[in-house]
Amino acid sequence: MKINKKVLGQLDKAYATAIMKLNEKMHYLVATEGHGPCIAFAEDTWDENKVWDGPGGTMNIVPIPGRKNEFIATQDFTPTFQAKASQIVHAICDADSKWTVTPIMIIPYLHRFDVFAFNNRLLFIGATLCEDKDSKEDWSKPGSVYIGEIPPEIHKPFELKPILKGITKNHGFCKGNWKGRDAYIVSGSEGVFVLYLPQNNTDNWESEQILNHEVSDIAVCDIDNDGCMELATIEPFHGSYGKIYKYVDDKLIPIHEHEYEFGHVVWGGKILNKPSFIIGGRKGNRELNCFQINASGQIKHFTIDNSGGPSNIAVLNKQTSDVILAANREIGEIAIYEITE
Repeated sequence: MKINKKVLGQLDKAYATAIMKLNEKMHYLVATEGHGPCIAFAEDTWDENKVWDGPGGTMNIVPIPGRKNEFIATQDFTPTFQAKASQIVHAICDADSKWTVTPIMIIPYLHRFDVFAFNNRLLFIGATLCEDKDSKEDWSKPGSVYIGEIPPEIHKPFELKPILKGITKNHGFCKGNWKGRDAYIVSGSEGVFVLYLPQNNTDNWESEQILNHEVSDIAVCDIDNDGCMELATIEPFHGSYGKIYKYVDDKLIPIHEHEYEFGHVVWGGKILNKPSFIIGGRKGNRELNCFQINASGQIKHFTIDNSGGPSNIAVLNKQTSDVILAANREIGEIAIYEITE
């Protein structure tokens, strides 16, 4: 296996990542969580296209399914943990690669979100860090997970409805399959919760708590190909361990763990067509590791990088290689890693 790193540019407090097509060409997007820009890099030429100069405070960049050259992102998630004025914005790129960015609405303390098509509707699902705060260290008012229908005029505000309340310090958020059903999985101080998408053309979300201790980031993947998803976590909040859980006798138990400092990245999917978890830490040795099952059935890892301190990654699976986009926050670096056999 070969790993080829390419530095695309520098960006202070690089944080949010996305990979999407713009005008039919693949682009790699990174935005800062500080005060500053969002930048798109064109594949192959690596030309830069500034999406916006500011204000920054971007936690998420989410391409809009079924629409070309458009995404929704957060802005103004500043200062950290006190982001009462955080908002979502709509960004669209025209044929000349010029951007129009339009505020949609303020969603206080919105930390993670997604946009998905469901029953011929475009839906928003998002989790807040808390409901409100009196100070930076005030965690007395837990956050919620909200759902809302995005209108055809996509830059207009829409109504939000809570579907799960009582989550403090939300950090983990992923879409996946759990127990054979499509779901969103969220985590916080209270544990890990599975939100199952409605069935039979209803709007009724079902929830299930699968872990009851503090968890930061999460991802799912059937790493051992047994037909049952495993769960990867960072624990506790911004924590010191990356763990992989498996159902054994109807109970989730940790089957592997690796020490990190300020763990922040967890991703699940396939690398070179092999089920994999990628877990990374921002501090200490700044490892970004890929975990896979070897021929003996043991979980082993290889190190993708140990210099960047990534905040988030995005992955593009290609025909003969895979590409990892990393926002290496701790050194202000935007990098890609091409992985080949």
